[in-house]
Amino acid sequence: MIYDRRPKSAFQLSDVPREAYAVAVVMLAVAIALMLLSRPSDSRQRLAALTQQAAVITAADKADGDLTVYPLGSVCSNSLDDAFKNQLSAALMNTGLTVTALDVSPQGKTGEAHPLMAYALTLKASGTYEQAVNSLEIMAHYKPRLFLDTMSLRNQTSSVDLDVEGRLYCRSTKQG
Repeated sequence: MIYDRRPKSAFQLSDVPREAYAVAVVMLAVAIALMLLSRPSDSRQRLAALTQQAAVITAADKADGDLTVYPLGSVCSNSLDDAFKNQLSAALMNTGLTVTALDVSPQGKTGEAHPLMAYALTLKASGTYEQAVNSLEIMAHYKPRLFLDTMSLRNQTSSVDLDVEGRLYCRSTKQG
């Protein structure tokens, strides 16, 4: 015969009233509702943007050059070609500005510690004042960054002439 050796207790749980179950269900429902409300509605778009940003950072990390010295987008990672010149010209013409001259020519390497290839940029254009200002706005946000040395905006009664000289830089060490 098997004997139950557990000590006998005088403590007994009484039946739980139905109201206690109802309160527990309501509290659980409130907790779930608060959890659903606390999750941002655009969390998937945020995750996609962060994933894309991580991919860009990973690709930039593999590029030649030091990103602490040359922030992402400030310099290009290869040599500039006619496609860059054509894209910049088309972007400026989209403002309505008449581009009379656009030249991008290599100047050589800039230094030894973090070598860059420098390109001289010369732009001559004409149009309305608003078109010239809009083209400057486009150049301010263009990638790679355009570093302006001189800029002149001359009034010609019915139009303005815009002359810009500046530089662009590329990380590529395989050039010149």
